[in-house]
Amino acid sequence: MPQIPPFYLQILQKVVISIIVAGLAVVVSCLTGRLLRKRVRDVSQMETLSVLVRKITYIAAIVIILVVVFELGGNFGTVIGILGAGVAFASQEVIGSFAGYLNIITGNIFRIGDRIRIGNVVGDVLDVSLLRTTVMEIGEWVKADQYTGRVVSVANRVVFSDPVFNYTQHSRYLWDEIMVPVTYDTDWRRAVEIILAKGQELTKGFHAEAKAEFEEMIKKYPTLHAVPVEPSVYIAMTDNWIELTLRYIVEARDRRPVKGQIHSELLNHFGEEPDITVASMTVDIVKFPSNMLIK
Repeated sequence: MPQIPPFYLQILQKVVISIIVAGLAVVVSCLTGRLLRKRVRDVSQMETLSVLVRKITYIAAIVIILVVVFELGGNFGTVIGILGAGVAFASQEVIGSFAGYLNIITGNIFRIGDRIRIGNVVGDVLDVSLLRTTVMEIGEWVKADQYTGRVVSVANRVVFSDPVFNYTQHSRYLWDEIMVPVTYDTDWRRAVEIILAKGQELTKGFHAEAKAEFEEMIKKYPTLHAVPVEPSVYIAMTDNWIELTLRYIVEARDRRPVKGQIHSELLNHFGEEPDITVASMTVDIVKFPSNMLIK
């Protein structure tokens, strides 16, 4: 029986080891994902951790396979050092984005599912990869906080240079405002009563959960002051009208629907009140200048 040359045996051995390492990486990734699903209750955090563990596992498997295939065992440290210096010089942007990725994950800046503003992009985080964050965009040509349909990729390195606004990290709720101008001959006290009543009616479903989440935030950040979640109205006098501003709590993703409901209810109710008049800017032209008249 002819013997297999040692060269081919060595190649076969490397192939078998590589297959085993790749298989183990897949198994470890799957088992870790199942463990995280059982242990981590927060879906967004679980998804972010699963992606992180999967990427680390696959990168480690690739490094091991390269060591086996190219027999880098004895000179591994030297080779890695040389490669690292070359990569650092040629790929500063890539390294910055990878450092940004580590900052995002370890610093809990945002997670998959959070609504954020990063740089000039606002939207919901779909994925956080080693180099880029993928966001479903809101705003731009669409008024208020609704999807435009565009998916935007942002380099992770921007977290070091631009502020990151997170709308939903510690609480799903935000404060929003509606300003209603009324004329000076309006029964403004009655208007305030109506605005407060409608604000309370349409936002009361948010109050209990919002209060609980803000109390948790205060435990984490003791310097925060407790703020009531019930609606309030602020009054300001201007040259043209009285401004009645309703401040209310709302879930971050429900800002536009709730604002639309409040406007609709106020328009209907004010139409039934003869002593309430919503103000508007009007201009009366008394006389045209003589040099503007057409001869």
